[in-house]
Amino acid sequence: MLGILFFGGWNLWSVGAIFQVLMIVHFFRNRPEYYWLFVIFFLGPIGAAVYFVVEVMPGMRWKLPVFERWERSRRKQWYEKLVKESPSQEALGQLAAICALEGNHSRAVELYADALERDPGDHECRYGRARSYMAAQNYDGAVQDLSVIVASEPHFKMHAAQLALAQSYEALARPAEAAGVYRSVLDRNPVSAANFGLGKILAEEGDTKEARRLLAEVVSKQTGLPRYLRRQERPWVAKAKKLLKSLPA
Repeated sequence: MLGILFFGGWNLWSVGAIFQVLMIVHFFRNRPEYYWLFVIFFLGPIGAAVYFVVEVMPGMRWKLPVFERWERSRRKQWYEKLVKESPSQEALGQLAAICALEGNHSRAVELYADALERDPGDHECRYGRARSYMAAQNYDGAVQDLSVIVASEPHFKMHAAQLALAQSYEALARPAEAAGVYRSVLDRNPVSAANFGLGKILAEEGDTKEARRLLAEVVSKQTGLPRYLRRQERPWVAKAKKLLKSLPA
């Protein structure tokens, strides 16, 4: 009996220690507020459990990848059948989105093109094709599609089309046009991706003072945001901090 209790307790302790280490690894990968490191480290498995509930669970995808692939495969088969029998604009767009998700961007572009022939005003399909163009490094094609969207709906997907357009201009070594798009976004909303993008361009052009101001805004803005927004902002905060360190004071 004592042996069972000993080994059971040891196994329980081991699981708790492993869980604590995993939460520490998650902390360093995601860089939340630093007090969480003390909570995990000093409170042990209990602190790790609190961190898991507050920081990890809200961002978790609850479906296992195998189930996601299975569901996507079933949806793909269904839309393949619809496209073959009755190629509606909606079925073409849905199948294109699945192909893009699977990394088959050449097929996605073809399907999006067929969908846009039926409805040239479908910004969802045009944006999807632009993203596939970007994934295939066809930035000229992406610029054409994104320019159409931005011209008629600048706020599309919370400025996602404008940001993708600016990134495409950067990839084509057209920084002046990219900077113009970033400034257009910032004239409407303080979007961190635009702050960082414009700050990076200005830093490369030698305007260190303005670049530092834009990047500092990304870092400072996080403190006043609700928790779920701080989680979304972390990648841009990390990028801004890294670039700030490389700039002369």
